[in-house]
Amino acid sequence: MPEYTELKFYTKSTDCGTDSCLAPYVLLSDLQETADKGAADTGWSREAIGEYDCCWIVLRCRLSIKRLPSWKEEFTIRTWSCGAKKLFFDREYEVYDSNGECIVSSTSVWILAQKETHRPVFPSSLDKLPQRLNQLDKMALGEPCPKLKIPVPDDGEKPVITKYADYTELDHNHHVNNTRYLAWIYDALFKGGYDIHGVCDININYISEVKSGQKVDIYISKCDEGLCVYGLRDEDSGVFVCEIRFRN
Repeated sequence: MPEYTELKFYTKSTDCGTDSCLAPYVLLSDLQETADKGAADTGWSREAIGEYDCCWIVLRCRLSIKRLPSWKEEFTIRTWSCGAKKLFFDREYEVYDSNGECIVSSTSVWILAQKETHRPVFPSSLDKLPQRLNQLDKMALGEPCPKLKIPVPDDGEKPVITKYADYTELDHNHHVNNTRYLAWIYDALFKGGYDIHGVCDININYISEVKSGQKVDIYISKCDEGLCVYGLRDEDSGVFVCEIRFRN
């Protein structure tokens, strides 16, 4: 079993924001592509778990950003598994520039789940797959990705922005891909007048799926570390919650 998996990427102009740097929600997609290969390298590919009618679901992800890759810059993402703790898998990432400097560190929490019901599945029940699940004991941020509590908006509080699950927001699973939630968060921050290019830490928790045609209202509130951005469907059903911190 390899100690880690690496994939190389190139920053396209269409993947950049107004600062000519890779958009964080595109980076999140690149991280998950690397995770897909990492799972395959350890014997837990989509195809392998699909034999058990299972799928991978990400629950939480945190990114600590030193800087983002710029237009035309090549970068490498390294990922590894810290193994499973009962139902929960910790997957770690580091992003390196062409000089070998780590510019982004990330940690995430995943579960195995039944495709139809999304009920969690113990990895030991997939008895024909490798039962060694950890590659490295190193945690990219020194601690697991924390769980957040979604706020309740004050009476009469209006959302900063409203998003809809239109066709171009949907993925091959016919619901809004989790990386799009981060894009929506950035739209809300921009609409609220915040310095989106000053974001240095993102901690996002995924609560529920958004299906075709559904509406999500996005709110912003203050929290101890910075801002809390969260999405509600049908005014009371939580979709995601995210804590955002900015550089001083």
